[in-house]
Amino acid sequence: MTELHWLQSTAFQSLLNHLVDKLDSAEQRGSASAQTISLNAASWPALYRAAKESDKEFLWEQLRDLVKLGWLQVTPLTASRSETGYDEKPRIKVLDIAAIRKATGRMERQKTAVERWREALALHLDAPDEIKRAAGDYCIDMPDREMAEVVKRLNVLKDLASRPMLLREVSARLFWGMSKVLDNRTGLVAVLLGLDECPFLESPVQLQVYLPHGGFCGVLFIENLMSFEKAIRAKGEAFSKLALVYASGFKGSAARLRTPEAVSLFFSHKGELGGDRIDYFESWLHGKNIALPVSFWGDLDWSGMRILAAMRNNFPNMKAWEPGYQPMLQSLLAGQGHSPEASDKKGQRPMMTSGCKYADTHLIPALSAHGRFVDQEQFTL
Repeated sequence: MTELHWLQSTAFQSLLNHLVDKLDSAEQRGSASAQTISLNAASWPALYRAAKESDKEFLWEQLRDLVKLGWLQVTPLTASRSETGYDEKPRIKVLDIAAIRKATGRMERQKTAVERWREALALHLDAPDEIKRAAGDYCIDMPDREMAEVVKRLNVLKDLASRPMLLREVSARLFWGMSKVLDNRTGLVAVLLGLDECPFLESPVQLQVYLPHGGFCGVLFIENLMSFEKAIRAKGEAFSKLALVYASGFKGSAARLRTPEAVSLFFSHKGELGGDRIDYFESWLHGKNIALPVSFWGDLDWSGMRILAAMRNNFPNMKAWEPGYQPMLQSLLAGQGHSPEASDKKGQRPMMTSGCKYADTHLIPALSAHGRFVDQEQFTL
């Protein structure tokens, strides 16, 4: 290699590394070798963007030396014989893979995280092959930890299966105090334990609840914390006889919302805490044969409509709260509100229906027609 010292130049290393990238991609696909590639400004900019023709001829002569050594093949054949063959739209193919890899210092392909994960499972997971294959779809790539270490910790999971733990508690127990490793990996837990569903609950949904003095005959979910606080302090009739509930964002739409073990309730000291009011609310929330009208009030935007639609999975009779949305709708129809870009909401996707008649008849058509949003916090009822 001493006589080929020019291989270490930036110009040639860019080309050789490009060729090795192609070899790596081919190997990952299971192909024995890379296909031929076109030589052009994209694959070898040092040659095709050289300022002087003499520089191009010099680089091309060096590449022809690699052809003579049997490292590369150039087509058409006339291009490899010409001093300006680079003008003939040539294609090259690697013939001596070991030599090209040695010249770049990349003797082996760097395996992907998924490949390394599946290898670690095959070697270290105490489970049948079909479970190892299924677990291969849930790669855990942790900084500062070898995948073998991670897989060995998964072998402890079966010892925790019967304990009443939250998913993040299990994660912290397995993975050196890190509680979020198993977030969005409940499928992996179910696979490893041979169950249809993950037996560990995710972190409880936290609901803040205000119960009006004198009892309540309906429930109103409020999207934004400021509006929830305003409603608690409101002196008018708008919120009379309504239990008010705040759950940020889409948390109120969680499928487990009506499961006692999956919800933590925090009752405001400004409301009524005595008697059986709390027990009555909990019985309603957990579906114990108590029928109450339930509504949702949030921003008049696509996100708010999606929360309404999602919450109707838990509360099929939920409606958009007209006393709150009607003044917002009037504001929108009067040309007020703001563009999605003005409040960093441009990524919200439109929807056709929420399942609520009032929202589908009035709110969603107005959003579609005007392309503007109205924030809930602007309105005090």
